[in-house]
Amino acid sequence: MLTAVIAAGDETGTIATDDVRVVFEVSLSSIAEKSSSKPNDLFVAGNLKVLGQWRPDGLRLEQSKDGWYRGEFLVAPGTEVAFKITGGSWTEVEKDSEGRDIRNRQFKISSVADGKPQPIVVTVEQWASPQQVRSSVTGKLVMHEKFNSKHLPSSRHVSVWLPPGYDSSSERYPVLFLHDGQNLFDEATAAFGVEWQADETTTELIDNKEISPVILVGIWNTPERIDEYTFTKDSQLQRGGQGLGYIQFVADELKPFIDGTYRTRSDRDSTWIGGSSLGGLISMHACLVRPDVFGGCLAFSPSLGWDEERLLKTLQTGSKWPSDVRLCFSMGTKEGQNSDSHSVNLSRARRLVEVLRPSDSASIQFQEYPDGTHDEGAWFTQFPTAMKFLLGSATAK
Repeated sequence: MLTAVIAAGDETGTIATDDVRVVFEVSLSSIAEKSSSKPNDLFVAGNLKVLGQWRPDGLRLEQSKDGWYRGEFLVAPGTEVAFKITGGSWTEVEKDSEGRDIRNRQFKISSVADGKPQPIVVTVEQWASPQQVRSSVTGKLVMHEKFNSKHLPSSRHVSVWLPPGYDSSSERYPVLFLHDGQNLFDEATAAFGVEWQADETTTELIDNKEISPVILVGIWNTPERIDEYTFTKDSQLQRGGQGLGYIQFVADELKPFIDGTYRTRSDRDSTWIGGSSLGGLISMHACLVRPDVFGGCLAFSPSLGWDEERLLKTLQTGSKWPSDVRLCFSMGTKEGQNSDSHSVNLSRARRLVEVLRPSDSASIQFQEYPDGTHDEGAWFTQFPTAMKFLLGSATAK
């Protein structure tokens, strides 16, 4: 039996006549089949609404009598699908034949003659084992659970990574606040099964004297992520708009707590904020509305299309980027679901460069990544360059 789903991204349930019926056909290698870590149920987690928009239990697959797992959905031709096979959680995610993390699978949907289904055929080589999802933290990571805010409806965890030598020195350190904190340091908590390795990367950069030592604060997201990471309500999605409250939480509640608990340099030139996707977008908004607090920003693949390009329009017609706030932002050439969205996202990033050009060019860096995609694996590779720009030779000891 196949799992039938309405057209991807369709809010009304209407099915366009030219949509393609896509069928996932998933088999297991002999190792994956016999593994003690084999999940009871299989799912496709991916970038489309019908695939859960990266929820690990996106599209359920049904097992047929021949042993294959299958599921189907409808989507427009040209759509690019990014996905992984899971057991319903990111601790039960597929691995390669050596048991290592894999990049998101990519597949472009093309038209099929006579309305025949288009198959996506996948073999799962191995599953994550209990050993593989143990903590992968390098260095000292302190967890502050269920941090409350008067500005936001939900509490959240906060992870604080301390640089090498912190416990044996009296030195004070700059601080970088990063969103989506569960994805930064630990494979066991990374939402998509791939961590940024911010702890390993930062340790290496410090040891090589490429950056000055820094405290990293990972702010875990909540089910209200879309609302909290956006400054306005998107006119199409009818979601978002709690971003100001989130910025007030970081600036007026979390930062004073971090400054009072750890040996920080609390001045704005030693305080930075960053994130990816919507996390990159809210980081830029934070620097615009609170330049008194944040002296620098990392924005990987910022969601510049949010609310009909509201941030771009704001910078074009009203607010100017603060000249004394450093900004490092990036965009890959393959971000989005198809070639059209690739072009649009890259165009938005290039337009942002033009809008920012009147600002001090030495304080702004844009990185365009050939074949760069919109996922944790891409941001992991971009992290060292951004860190060197923000904390590089000018400040390294």
